[in-house]
Amino acid sequence: MIGTFLLGLVAIMLLSAGQTSMKAGLNAIGGVSLAGGPLTFLKLFQTPWVIVGFICYGVSSILWLDVLSKLDFSLAFPMVGLTYVFTLLIGRFFFGEAVGWERVLGVALILGGVFFLIRSSASG
Repeated sequence: MIGTFLLGLVAIMLLSAGQTSMKAGLNAIGGVSLAGGPLTFLKLFQTPWVIVGFICYGVSSILWLDVLSKLDFSLAFPMVGLTYVFTLLIGRFFFGEAVGWERVLGVALILGGVFFLIRSSASG
């Protein structure tokens, strides 16, 4: 079971890395607008950071299938809440975003919830 949790953690970290890569790519090209039409989307798929983001998503999804096959859904899916922890840290340290106490408290509550879910699987 520990191996499954670790695999889940890797999948969740790759999910966060994918979001980070996509955000970096969007920042590099000045963002996108759905009104921009097909050329906008062509530009996206020529942006290396966006491509890396999609690759991270793909690998994460494959790993996540393994996790879902071994854990109860009601345990596995809430673990995805850990992405909020990673993205809060990435936003602060990679993108220089302001992180107030409300965001930190929100992430702490999510982390507490994930802790209790994992603990419940160990005891029951």
